[in-house]
Amino acid sequence: MTPHHLHATAAAWSIHTARQQLATLAAAEARHRGDTLTAAAPILRSPIHGTIHPIGGHADPVATLTADRPAPRTQTWAERIQRLDGRLTWLAGMYRLPAGRDPLERILTALPALTLPPRALTLLASHLADEDELVRGWLNQPPYRTRIPGDCPGCQQRSLEANTAGPTTARTVICAADCRHTPDCRCPGGVEGVRHIWPRHAVVTDPP
Repeated sequence: MTPHHLHATAAAWSIHTARQQLATLAAAEARHRGDTLTAAAPILRSPIHGTIHPIGGHADPVATLTADRPAPRTQTWAERIQRLDGRLTWLAGMYRLPAGRDPLERILTALPALTLPPRALTLLASHLADEDELVRGWLNQPPYRTRIPGDCPGCQQRSLEANTAGPTTARTVICAADCRHTPDCRCPGGVEGVRHIWPRHAVVTDPP
């Protein structure tokens, strides 16, 4: 696969891992709410009910009833999943990927053999990276990566990071220094201007 495919695949598996965490949170939230997510009706209160006027009478609570403004609506975890799936469905449709019930599975299944012009693949990887950042932001989760020993073949810095999301056969290694391929770069398979990325087995020889 090209570096575009590898970047897109890494982002898609990261989304997959984050979505599993969202599903766990959504299930816990549903149990806490008794599986019922309904909008609460405004509570009627009288701001002066029970106060005493100087003449000694009580205020009329009926004439002074007011409706409290509802509290700002908080987005549920289930709604976040729906929002994410909607965006992924749009993305899968834009690239006319084979039909399926799960948009992320459609993307992951199609990616290895996806033949598109480099610019289209770059855009796909960029969209997936945006969705990955969005969903991890909801979870306050840093990238699913870990530092590994070794020097980057491109910039020669000790800055390699291995992705930890997804099956081991799909995992990749990137340079944390954000080095990119240049015409005189010695890294095989690179694309000019694209951040260096390699299949894990090409960089790491020990068992994952």
